[in-house]
Amino acid sequence: MTWLQILLLLACPLMMLFCMKGMFSGNKEKNTQSDHQQVSSTELQSVQIKVADLIEENQKLMKEIQSLKEEKKSRPVLIKKDA
Repeated sequence: MTWLQILLLLACPLMMLFCMKGMFSGNKEKNTQSDHQQVSSTELQSVQIKVADLIEENQKLMKEIQSLKEEKKSRPVLIKKDA
């Protein structure tokens, strides 16, 4: 194996290392307190109300699923005989 073949064989992994290093270190910014947006109390309450509504809807749907399962169990099974 010649040095040219070895160089070509190593070119892909080496380029990948350089690209990954550039990707992770190229756009780093210092995190400061002013960069972070603070959630207001009204936004927080709005999200909490939406979550409570979704939980309530989920409970209703779970009850409906359970009643459908019970209804399916109570139905008689019809056996169809071929003539």
